Amino acid sequence: MKNKLLLFIVMVLASCAETHTAENQKLKAAVAEHEAMAQTEAHTKTFIEGYLNDLKGPDWNTKILKYLPADSEAFLKEHTVFRESYTNYSSTIKHMAVDGQECIVWLGITANYGATYPIESGSYGDEAIAAFEPKNQELSWDEVWYFDVVDGRFGEKWGMLKDFTGILEDLEAVK
Repeated sequence: MKNKLLLFIVMVLASCAETHTAENQKLKAAVAEHEAMAQTEAHTKTFIEGYLNDLKGPDWNTKILKYLPADSEAFLKEHTVFRESYTNYSSTIKHMAVDGQECIVWLGITANYGATYPIESGSYGDEAIAAFEPKNQELSWDEVWYFDVVDGRFGEKWGMLKDFTGILEDLEAVK
């Protein structure tokens, strides 16, 4: 009888050890998954900070190539025209939310209105600004970007909202 009781206790303890080991493995897998996501999110955050930093200065068009997909000639052409119109471009991150490889970033933008931005090159709303004569006026506005990062470059997902109200206020079109 003692042997049967001892065998039973050993079997219960062994069963508990197996359950404990399985739970530990699940916990370790969950921690590893969390750490991988945190690393991806840190990379995404570093990516956009680097991109925005490299957008500054006169050699922006060569510095940002490492962030862009291979087929970015049209973007570079359009952004070159934008930068000719809006000189001294600078951006500051106001808020950023990162979920893995996807990011939403709220930016404060400043630039000088140095030349009329051709309407056919611009986004919706630029036609309102084209009515004002460029006099190197200082402008500020907010933008919100949504994008993903794939293999260290901008991915297929991209969207932008631009607050033209700030620009129109600086041009004294609205008060």
